[in-house]
Amino acid sequence: MGPCANSCLTISLLRKTANGMASLLQHGILYAVDQPVDIHSFLLTLPGFSAEYIENTVQTIFINGTAADSLEHPLGCGETLALSAAMPGLAGAIFRRHGRHSSLRSQTALKEQPGNNGIGYITLKLFNSVATDRVFDLMTQGILIHSQAYYDYAVRQEIFFQPPVEFSMAGRPLSYAEMLLAVRQMPLVKIQLRLLPAL
Repeated sequence: MGPCANSCLTISLLRKTANGMASLLQHGILYAVDQPVDIHSFLLTLPGFSAEYIENTVQTIFINGTAADSLEHPLGCGETLALSAAMPGLAGAIFRRHGRHSSLRSQTALKEQPGNNGIGYITLKLFNSVATDRVFDLMTQGILIHSQAYYDYAVRQEIFFQPPVEFSMAGRPLSYAEMLLAVRQMPLVKIQLRLLPAL
């Protein structure tokens, strides 16, 4: 995603605070697509998702809520890809890609091709250590998210957004309340993190 435009919300915070925003990535980051792309190729375009990281760390894949094994599955607009590291217990063993217990999954089949091949968005959701590992890389580059999802998150996590955290949009500083009001007035918001000097 390119540099922050007028509709971009810049959040300035300390590096140690950035990891606290990892749970925001569960709500879904939007990536524009104009044609289907396989999971592996898509992930390689994202910061921090090297081939080695994908192979060793991304152990659980859900496409539109259905567990999947193949990184070659094509994604099209309107589809949701959820990723996590290995989950604990029997559930983790069942949903782990190429796991020995994958036969215990419900047998909902994935479509061979995405249902919608037009222009739109893929939604990426990240969980557990995958979210923690990649939050800084993704959010310093900038993420696009549904404004309502971010608004709900910011309201629930109000204590996290206290000073020294700072907000600005189009170069104009905002208070926490002004930030919430501005976000509510747009359907989508791009959020970009900026580091404050260490105290």
